[in-house]
Amino acid sequence: MTSKIVSMLILALIYACLAIIVFAPTIFAVWFYAVGRRLSPGKTRIPVALVTVFLVNLVVAFFVGKLAFDVFVTRSLSQHNARAEQTMRNAIRSQEEFHARHGRYYSVGPIRGPYTNEHGLAIEKDVILQVRPLWEESGGKDDSFEAYAVHVWGREVYLNTKEGDIEKEPFDSHKAKNIRSKLMRSVK
Repeated sequence: MTSKIVSMLILALIYACLAIIVFAPTIFAVWFYAVGRRLSPGKTRIPVALVTVFLVNLVVAFFVGKLAFDVFVTRSLSQHNARAEQTMRNAIRSQEEFHARHGRYYSVGPIRGPYTNEHGLAIEKDVILQVRPLWEESGGKDDSFEAYAVHVWGREVYLNTKEGDIEKEPFDSHKAKNIRSKLMRSVK
């Protein structure tokens, strides 16, 4: 809880600093207006130049924010999620090959990449993977495994299905939040 509050305060401070940088011309124009009113007291209206500078700053802030979010944040999120999905594909393939040779599945992690093992499993950097054979819990009745993969900086949670496919759990679902928090806590 404390770490969330501290991270939110740091993020708010960064946004405040960026707002000051973007709106610096408006702050400068307001300062000129305030100094002008002090030097020549009387009823003066807000100058058109001040409003114009503020509107131009709003437009610039909108485009800079849109560019930052669309280009940098969305692209990096999709790249991080793609790494987690690729790691999940690799884990499923590795488990199936191991099962074909040895007749059982093996446990992995939770472990944070980069990591490779002798069975062909490769976990990419900052991806957390956990694989658990289900025959241990079911007393040998269920010969399958469950696997979870998340990227530390991504949003999606990937898990395997009984058919060997990859399922993407919606990031705001209760199950995804539980899996993500469990994996993140386990590799600190």
